Amino acid sequence: MSSLPAPELDFIVPESGAGSRLDRFLKGRSPDFSRNRIQGWIRTGAVTLNGKRAAPSDRLREGDRVAGSVPPEETRLIPHDLDLDILHEDRHILAVNKPAGLITHPARGRALGTLANALAHHLSGLPGDPWRPGIVHRLDKDTSGVLIVAKTPQSLERLGRQFEKREVKKTYRALVSGNPGSDRGEIEGPIGRASGSLRMGITPAGRYARTDFKVLKRFSGRSYLEVTPLTGRTHQIRVHLAGIGHPVLGDPLYSKDPGAAPRLMLHAWRIRFRHPATDRPVQFTAPLPKDFLATLKKLSA
Repeated sequence: MSSLPAPELDFIVPESGAGSRLDRFLKGRSPDFSRNRIQGWIRTGAVTLNGKRAAPSDRLREGDRVAGSVPPEETRLIPHDLDLDILHEDRHILAVNKPAGLITHPARGRALGTLANALAHHLSGLPGDPWRPGIVHRLDKDTSGVLIVAKTPQSLERLGRQFEKREVKKTYRALVSGNPGSDRGEIEGPIGRASGSLRMGITPAGRYARTDFKVLKRFSGRSYLEVTPLTGRTHQIRVHLAGIGHPVLGDPLYSKDPGAAPRLMLHAWRIRFRHPATDRPVQFTAPLPKDFLATLKKLSA
């Protein structure tokens, strides 16, 4: 299967680009990619404008920053018959319980064995970027839990706007090192990527981020937390908890003792939002996986 290299997507808009639509300007810079695919990048948040989600029709100004991480273009997304733990499905949305170890969508060097491949097998004609069909948000590979998929263009657009406006409430469960000094806390700190590294960190040059937490149970040198990110930065929960001295157990990037658990003990437990078709509040909960429960039981012994 042939592929096209992903375009460079981290640049400042020159004077000549001022007034152009974002999608048309990107099409001019990346003629090998279809405008539909470029619009998919924008709608799913793969491409951002000045660090925020954007719409394909947004008009550019000189000095705007356009950035993103875009998977390579392949001939097509290959459907892959993987088991899907479906929590809810209707004509408009799908709620999936993603297992730890499963990548959300294809990226450079990985075109098979992702949630997107499984979705392509389960459903046809999902809207948006053909490499992220219907996907409006993502979970890290080693994070388990609930993930929402849009089944129609209208659902994709409306859910995307809710995420952009921070109207979606996500609640995680985490096992962490140490015992916080208080039962509730707020963590604020701008998050950015360390130069030339996979790691993110709290840095003055980063983007604003806030994470709230509540202690559910304390153990000897360990704690069980409920965590609510109020923003959606890369590795946000992991970076913030590590920043206050309580890294997630099993975290290979941010913990000094990654072998303390069999994998990253972070689970997307519940998500709340307005249903894109009815505008009524809905919520979906993913039960804790067996390895998480086993680690919790071991700590309780």
